[in-house]
Amino acid sequence: MAASRSRLVRLLLLVVVAVATVVVVAALSLEFPRDRITVGALVVGASLFVGALALPALILAGWRSQTE
Repeated sequence: MAASRSRLVRLLLLVVVAVATVVVVAALSLEFPRDRITVGALVVGASLFVGALALPALILAGWRSQTE
């Protein structure tokens, strides 16, 4: 059970680092004008959306697998 929990923590850390890296790279390399929506804004928004869905899903899946 400890190995499963350690693996889940590593996976969550990997997802957090990956999402943070994508958001930072997109924010630094793409321009964000304030008066219109750009491709860069959509990329960053999609990255944040995916990260916001993936982290709770991974946490809940890990908790569920530990109880079963």
